Amino acid sequence: METPSEKLDAFIEAAKSKGASDGSLAGLLRDRGWAAKEISAAFGRYYERLTGVAAPVRNARTGESARDAFLYLLAFSTLATWATALGALLFIYYDRWFPDPLAREGYIGSRWVISSHLACIIVAFPIYVLVTRAILRGLEQEPQKTESGVRKWLTYTALLITIGILVGDLVTFLTGFLNGELTMRFVLKVLTVIAIGGSIFWYYMSTLKEGGGHVEA
Repeated sequence: METPSEKLDAFIEAAKSKGASDGSLAGLLRDRGWAAKEISAAFGRYYERLTGVAAPVRNARTGESARDAFLYLLAFSTLATWATALGALLFIYYDRWFPDPLAREGYIGSRWVISSHLACIIVAFPIYVLVTRAILRGLEQEPQKTESGVRKWLTYTALLITIGILVGDLVTFLTGFLNGELTMRFVLKVLTVIAIGGSIFWYYMSTLKEGGGHVEA
């Protein structure tokens, strides 16, 4: 009985004999549920049989892995900085627009606090965009990096943190709802966290599914 790998090898062999291109075959196999690593390995075996020469294995590039880790950590840290500052800034304005009548003094963010949040956004957001551009250009130039362990581990770690924040936000909302303490200000804050966190989660989840992403130049 043929194994899945043998069936894959036989299919590629037959398709190549009929003139199918590597790109069309790879796309077809991805659509049929084969992983990129399995497809790459099958093509490697095909060309090794065709040439009679084993495919050379490139040495691990520790320096490039460290560079990738640096770029992803920088991207996620600047993302956390400007996203947190944006949420905090909106919270201040919600407190201004919908003051708490039971509080002795309505909370009004000082100019220093507002300025610090704006400064975080002004500094961190451009850095995040530039670093993300560099990461995506690297993925376009070397598509094999989409399977990088560094990329996947750090991205899934960021997604896990984002999910934790979203779950905590929903728990807070439900607690307020059950206690009958829902106010417009409270609801707006909850929706703000969901909007920011949900957007981040959706974007990075889509890049993992698509094996990349794009930022317009």
